[in-house]
Amino acid sequence: MSWLAMMMPARVREWWLAGTLAGIIYGALLVQVAIELPEGAPLTGHIAMQPAWKTAMALLLARAAWFHRPLVERRWLVTALLFSALGDLLLALPTLTFSFMGGLGAFLLAHLAYLRVLVPLAGDTRPHRLIACGAMLGVAGTMLGRFWPNMGPLTVPVAVYVGVLAAMACSALVARLPTPLAALGALCFAASDMMIGIARFLVPFESFQLGIWWTYAAAQVLLVAGIVAGREQA
Repeated sequence: MSWLAMMMPARVREWWLAGTLAGIIYGALLVQVAIELPEGAPLTGHIAMQPAWKTAMALLLARAAWFHRPLVERRWLVTALLFSALGDLLLALPTLTFSFMGGLGAFLLAHLAYLRVLVPLAGDTRPHRLIACGAMLGVAGTMLGRFWPNMGPLTVPVAVYVGVLAAMACSALVARLPTPLAALGALCFAASDMMIGIARFLVPFESFQLGIWWTYAAAQVLLVAGIVAGREQA
């Protein structure tokens, strides 16, 4: 991680490292709770100030993104991370009747903001990138088909979300950037969201709680690193 941090401007690096540490700390707290509770028990509600802990990573990464150049990318990268923090907050409050739908909407907007950053960077058309993009679309379509019979009134919003998620992942895969980290981050985001879908529509949610957080945290950290590291800060 040290070599990666050194590829970032100093102010970006400081806050990116803080955000990374926040994600690790929250993940460690979840692991501790999972050890103490019976297997399969929900992990929400057992950590003091849990919503604040959960949103800290995205907020600190947004602060890191604030020092990124060019300015257009900075604006949309910060927007993506702030909507992600809002989604984290809503999903950390499951007693709210709109928790899942609100979180879904917030992350949909986050993915659209990431798209706005990544689409202008398109240009990496190497075969393995295009194959990965095709595989991503295939997996997204397959999972949506599996979810479909159980989605009920969520059919349209979830279908839109999966489509935007797949587009964001593909845009990261074909983005011309100095490192492959953004592509890896987007794939981690897709894995995390697919686990949420599986847990919501196919099997009990508690089976995936730790995996969802760790892949999501990796996604945000890697996406920010991939977009800012090794770039000219004009």
